Amino acid sequence: MQEQQVLNQAPLHQAPLQQAPLVWGEIAVEDMARAKAFYQTQFGVRFRDEQMFGMEMAILETEAPQAASIALVKHDMMRLSGAGSILYLHLSDHLAPLVERLEQNDVEIALPAMAIKEGECGYSCVIVDSEGNRVGLWAPSLKG
Repeated sequence: MQEQQVLNQAPLHQAPLQQAPLVWGEIAVEDMARAKAFYQTQFGVRFRDEQMFGMEMAILETEAPQAASIALVKHDMMRLSGAGSILYLHLSDHLAPLVERLEQNDVEIALPAMAIKEGECGYSCVIVDSEGNRVGLWAPSLKG
């Protein structure tokens, strides 16, 4: 019955978004020190540690304070996931050199680098982080 009510509702005016839809992402961790070390070592990023609502968080620092970001989060409600939704991170402008370095560092590549629409929409791959999460990587070009 509820499904029928939803189908009968008038659709909202559909238009392209004025902003990027992703504003925040959280990656579950079991061992915060290990997870931070993985991301800092593999991607050269920096985190800001915070406690919020009983959650231990490491927030990825960005130069623009209002930019979308992610946090590593340790909390009972967070579950590691090797399946399900994947966040794609833009951590390099060239994907191939990054993937090569990750392979040299024995990081599991779950899905190798590939072109999206023959490279028109960039390149992506999926890795498995130190906690067993699948994480996507995206870059505008394959090689520099």
